[in-house]
Amino acid sequence: MHFDLQQELLNYVPFDEIEAENVKKTLLFLNSCPSLSEACSRNHKNHLTASTLVVGVDGKILLNHHKKANIWIQFGGHCEAEDIDLYNTALREMYEETGFKKENILYSEPKILDCAIYEVPANRTKGEPAHKHFDINFLVVVDSFKYHKSVESTELRWCNIDEARLLVQNDPALLRMFDKVEKFLKNDNKMRNFC
Repeated sequence: MHFDLQQELLNYVPFDEIEAENVKKTLLFLNSCPSLSEACSRNHKNHLTASTLVVGVDGKILLNHHKKANIWIQFGGHCEAEDIDLYNTALREMYEETGFKKENILYSEPKILDCAIYEVPANRTKGEPAHKHFDINFLVVVDSFKYHKSVESTELRWCNIDEARLLVQNDPALLRMFDKVEKFLKNDNKMRNFC
């Protein structure tokens, strides 16, 4: 199934005023680019990225301690030429960074979980100026707790929601995603029933 970012953003119901502003800014950025591939291109100062929040059937969240950024984050990254859309970018990144396979996925749909904007500082080593990542996040529920750590990570860790909040206390987008997962879990204590 193809993921139409513009249409999905137009139909998306933001969680709060901050996310509503993120959606508005992401649509403005998308409309300022001649094509989706241009909006995803790293040659463009600001660009689209895609991520997944990985949740186990017990409601625990798998977090990634990113080696270069030295922070706890979800799994994701930049678009590659072979990616057909941002949903597939998010899945590819998650497979690469966790070792999960398609058969481990109990739930995943090309539906936006969260729309975030990250300010990325300048990187002199890479010759990159400060820029923004317009990050589209998706939810993935997996049936396994076994993963492998990629070279991009120093550690991966399964956390309950409170533990996850402590690890990412300065990331409003992740905290918002945790709130969304927690809201679901309050209605139903197993993610398996979400699938």
